[in-house]
Amino acid sequence: MTDYCTIDQTTGFTSFPELFRNQPVNKSLKISVILPVRNEEENLIKTLDALRRQLNDSGKPVSHNDYEVLLLANNCTDESVAVSYEYQRRFPEFCLHVEEITLPAEVAHIGTVRRLLMDAAYERFTSIGKPSGIIASTDSDSEVDRFWICQTIKEINSGNDVVGGRIFTKPAKSISRLYYLRDITYKHLVSKLEDLLDPVTNDRWPRHFQCFGASFAVTCRIYDRSGRLPVVPFLEDMAFHKSLIRIDAKIRLSPFVQVFTSDRIVGRVDFGLSVQLKQWGEMNAGSHALMVEPVGSLIAKLHARKLLRALWKVDFDAQKTLSEISDTLGLDPDWTNHQCQNTPYFGMLWEVIEDKLNEQGWSSVWPQINITEAIPELKKEIFRISNGIQSN
Repeated sequence: MTDYCTIDQTTGFTSFPELFRNQPVNKSLKISVILPVRNEEENLIKTLDALRRQLNDSGKPVSHNDYEVLLLANNCTDESVAVSYEYQRRFPEFCLHVEEITLPAEVAHIGTVRRLLMDAAYERFTSIGKPSGIIASTDSDSEVDRFWICQTIKEINSGNDVVGGRIFTKPAKSISRLYYLRDITYKHLVSKLEDLLDPVTNDRWPRHFQCFGASFAVTCRIYDRSGRLPVVPFLEDMAFHKSLIRIDAKIRLSPFVQVFTSDRIVGRVDFGLSVQLKQWGEMNAGSHALMVEPVGSLIAKLHARKLLRALWKVDFDAQKTLSEISDTLGLDPDWTNHQCQNTPYFGMLWEVIEDKLNEQGWSSVWPQINITEAIPELKKEIFRISNGIQSN
């Protein structure tokens, strides 16, 4: 067990500098997979089996010299650690590195653990001079697809900085299932609408909407530039995704990178998919509507974002375009122009604008609607745009 730790007095971040330092790094390493573990003895073997049995495009096993798995067990009270070491013993050819730590209660959360793992992977690539090395993340209640490693590397090699994988839950007769399916249908359609109205060159359709801890990958170079993974108690993956958007990282939400995760409603964090599923089940039982952003609001913002993106690339002084953007969003043109002139990244600029919209009461202009109304409206609008039909 690794006990030696240091605490940054400014940020309060607890680090363990010696994590995985005694594990040799193969110079041909392409991807380091991080795996946080806390009391997962029931799921862990399936998770490790899926990672060990990776295939390439030809259906042959991916070389274990090309990837490794960094497993960090923290504050476990079950047999997770014993299971990990036994798995390591059974499959010595599989590059599985195991460490166990006990974190102080105030920082014993997923944000700390995933950050420790990502930093360790980053340092391992740095030690062999590979700033383009890939740090990939999954969870210990998840099973990656057989081509997960291969497809992740392929997407990064296509010029992307970040890859978000498609996350599926295993079908179950759960009271939360209906709301879960409505939610992913709505978000899938929003993603399609984004591709039609404000397409991004490196992330064209087919694509999806997820970039979560169960399946994301990032190059070391972009990981460092983004400021690294935020140390927050939960939703650390969403905070990290936001920081990547903020610096205009090339993010690919690839449908070809897939993972299957648990649909349990009792999780290991204060908020995550398990808690969301529980809430959806309660909403369904109480016949409460799932409310979402209306189609008109989405279209207005996507139209303005596309204009702003074009303006960003060419000329900040195009007054006509600035005026149209500001009219669409209800913003002062001078304020919009000032933000354009003084914001270093487009992603950061759009975040500032969305914050301003929220501050000015955009949601009162476009109040949320029932998702059962939004889904057919989205389908109708996507059909209209795809077929070049003019709106009434």
